[in-house]
Amino acid sequence: METMEKLANETKQLARLQAVELERTRLTAALKALPGELAAADAQLKTARKRVSDAEASLKREELLRASLELEIAGLRSKATRHRDQLNSARNSAQANALEHEISFAETEVSRLEDRELTSMEDTERLEAERAKAIELATRLAETTALIRARIGEQDLEFREQLAALKVERETLRTELVPWEDGAKLAHFDRIASMRGTGLARADGQQCSGCRMGIRPQVWNQLRDGAIVSCESCSRILYYDPAMAPAPAKSPIAVQADLGGSSIKRKQAGV
Repeated sequence: METMEKLANETKQLARLQAVELERTRLTAALKALPGELAAADAQLKTARKRVSDAEASLKREELLRASLELEIAGLRSKATRHRDQLNSARNSAQANALEHEISFAETEVSRLEDRELTSMEDTERLEAERAKAIELATRLAETTALIRARIGEQDLEFREQLAALKVERETLRTELVPWEDGAKLAHFDRIASMRGTGLARADGQQCSGCRMGIRPQVWNQLRDGAIVSCESCSRILYYDPAMAPAPAKSPIAVQADLGGSSIKRKQAGV
């Protein structure tokens, strides 16, 4: 009995060690993922801010374009006015025709440039709307990124504290398990866990819960008697937990007896 209790205690320690190792793996992965989450948020914010910058650059270009158009339009109007003045003193029809051609060309160009100026103003309205949306998005993402940065800072600290506590518990459990079969079981557990992720598996329904392969009847009986053996398929250390075994099915006689008792109770109650 003392040997069986010792085995049961060592199995619990090994199960706890496995739980600690799995939690350490989860926390380590979560800790490594934190910078990536922050980097993704920063990338979104950078993209949004670039949209603001691009919209402002486009607005500046449109502003410079309109200023250039205004100068060109003013020059053409001045040229047309000068040619009209010269038209009054034209010496012959050829000179008058040439001046009229220049005046017509200048007026056509002014009309074209004014249309381009109008298009630029429409583009400016569109760009201003885009800039406003981009600023709103960038502001919202900046707030979100700040919250993510703060949360990640807290999680980083929390995960590191949990990992430190788990490290202490892991070392304590391993120290306690080293004497078990001169460390052979612990070494076997480590080797299988490194290959398969877990080194311990519960025997349930005459199957290994790790690989779901069947367990031979002889080995199954040994496990139910409290022995600790390895799975013949995946090599995980097997253990049997009677507390998780399904309740035995009642025989037809027992079921009939229960039904009979229920009928008697109903009659006594006057039902």
